[in-house]
Amino acid sequence: MNLKTRITKTSSGNTAVQVVHYANRKVNVVKHIGTASDQNGVCVLKQQASIWIQEELKQKPLFGEKLIDENKIFNDQYIFKKVQLTFAYEVLNNLLQKFNFNLHLNHLMQNLVIAQVLENGSKRHMVRFLDEQMAIKLNLTRVYEWFPKYKESLKDSILKEAISVAKREFKFNFSFVLYDVTTLYFESFKEYDFQKPGFSKDNKANQPQIVIGLVVTPEGFPVHYDVFPGNTFEGHTFLEIVRSFKTKHDIKKLTVVADAAMFSKLNFEELKKEKINYIVGARLANQKQSILDSIEINLKKEDQSTFKLNELIVEYSQKRFNKDKRELDKQVKKARAESGKYTTKLKKLKYLKNTQSTFLVDEDLIVKNTKLLGIKGYTTDLDLLDREIIDYYHNLFKIEHAFRISKSDLEVRPIFHHKEESIKNHILLCFMALCISVYMELKVKMSIKEILHQIRSVAEIHLESRITGNILKTRSELSTTVREILQMSY
Repeated sequence: MNLKTRITKTSSGNTAVQVVHYANRKVNVVKHIGTASDQNGVCVLKQQASIWIQEELKQKPLFGEKLIDENKIFNDQYIFKKVQLTFAYEVLNNLLQKFNFNLHLNHLMQNLVIAQVLENGSKRHMVRFLDEQMAIKLNLTRVYEWFPKYKESLKDSILKEAISVAKREFKFNFSFVLYDVTTLYFESFKEYDFQKPGFSKDNKANQPQIVIGLVVTPEGFPVHYDVFPGNTFEGHTFLEIVRSFKTKHDIKKLTVVADAAMFSKLNFEELKKEKINYIVGARLANQKQSILDSIEINLKKEDQSTFKLNELIVEYSQKRFNKDKRELDKQVKKARAESGKYTTKLKKLKYLKNTQSTFLVDEDLIVKNTKLLGIKGYTTDLDLLDREIIDYYHNLFKIEHAFRISKSDLEVRPIFHHKEESIKNHILLCFMALCISVYMELKVKMSIKEILHQIRSVAEIHLESRITGNILKTRSELSTTVREILQMSY
């Protein structure tokens, strides 16, 4: 008899595990193993099904088929003890060693990095998770004692290893890097020396935060970062980080790709002094009228058409036009609905201007922005083709993706720390977790969310023999995808 394990959803939304026999294009349920509401439970049931099938095939009678009693194999011979995620630990520990991060970390921090990738939370939660799911026992008191003891030398060592990985695995040669910043807010409204209110990218106005500047390779692999007080203007982070990065690695020729928010007239001047090339977004609305007139005359309103004027490159996109037009129409509609009123609440509306007595629609601004619909600007001092410059700039989505991994998948927020040293230690831990996560994505060509799902699905089941008392450890079968992930980790 050809017996297979089938996974199916029940009407209640739970997952049922069955042993089935396929015959005459029909599915015959031979044995219902049970139902589960979570992945660990499903893994246990799948293992029970596997044991049941093996024993059934061994004990197949000579005369006719007879099913083994449902409790005979599992319930009578073994006692279920626990399920652990030792495979996931193995994969991530391999990567810690592959990156040489383990050479600089004690046992405690190595395991916290692994927990950060798999199951972020408070340090208490992470210690409990490591104990229950991976049989790794950490002393919570020691975690609390160690965590505030931040060392800049440790950060330098980790950044050095990240650079080595980038060179070895992605042929990184320092010619191009991407730079951007993000903000991380705290659940508390109480200010400390390091966490300050400032402009928030998470729309958390007046809530204490910190600012993080991140440098990644053209592929999106992180190679450098720094942390700033929450009230630091994002443009002021740029020069400090870029200079530090260039000096630390003795880079002779460097091009930085960044968003327009990073740059000011002073930053441009300093970049030229430092002989650092740049590709940045341009704020077209701030350009002189003569430049805008030249764009209007020379730029064809055809998809992907470009026009260059000195260091400024502009491109027209039909897709961008459609998006910009929808947004403009929406904002103008709001402005016209509120025109003639007088209240301070209207100040945030883009197309309203404040007169002495009331708010009126800013018709000149509407005309100006209508002419710029679908047009994106870029500023560069490189002598490259327009399309090359634009393609380099579009790589910025990779650093935005890295931030999304940090905030969403690795859940770097909330931060359960208040003192500067503890915060910096937490960010260092998250940086290492980010390196591992991005590396896996780049190598396996799969989202980190799916990768973690795959490696967590490989459960190690512990069974205790009722007869001998011995513990039987067995692991879920590795799929082709999981084998690929495991191979990548070596």
